[in-house]
Amino acid sequence: MAAAAPTLVFLCTNQVSGLLPAVAATTVTALLLLAWRLRARQQVREAIVGALLATACAAVAAGTGQTRGFFLLPMLLPALATAACLLSLVAGRPLAGLVANRIAGGPPQWRSHRRLHRFYAVITMLISLVSLASLAAQVWLYHWGEVAWLGLLHVLMGPIWAAVTALSIVLSRRAVTRSKRLRNVSPGWVERTADTSPPPGPR
Repeated sequence: MAAAAPTLVFLCTNQVSGLLPAVAATTVTALLLLAWRLRARQQVREAIVGALLATACAAVAAGTGQTRGFFLLPMLLPALATAACLLSLVAGRPLAGLVANRIAGGPPQWRSHRRLHRFYAVITMLISLVSLASLAAQVWLYHWGEVAWLGLLHVLMGPIWAAVTALSIVLSRRAVTRSKRLRNVSPGWVERTADTSPPPGPR
């Protein structure tokens, strides 16, 4: 909720007092949140990035003289995510594998495991589709000047991406576990098959 505070402050203040007071209130809110997190030593890096992003969004809105300008920079994030996912697929290094495989405890040579590689490719494609849908919705709302809906989507994308990330990690751990189980079972199955095979007949 704290991450969404600058956006909510911007929307509410803009509705009541106008653009310039909203820019000032957003900047103050971002700095107060940063100071609070620095004092509590909680997610310091994320707090710094969030404060810089909120301040930059407010500056863009002030520079363009339009309320919807606040959401120009956030629109770049799904665009970059979509491009990164598609480029990683083209390169044969699915982004989901590069990020989630180590967290899931997968093998370092996951790209040589056909099942894992295919699984990470599917996850990467799904993430790219979510990013593309988010980008399309934001561009459409920005074009029609639907600032309130833009703000709501901006606030909701945080929990949505958190859920997508958590689900990707859970599925990756299951895929890694299944892959390890198959590798452990296969040699034994081959050995048992060899032991129970009938002896060769006389030549």
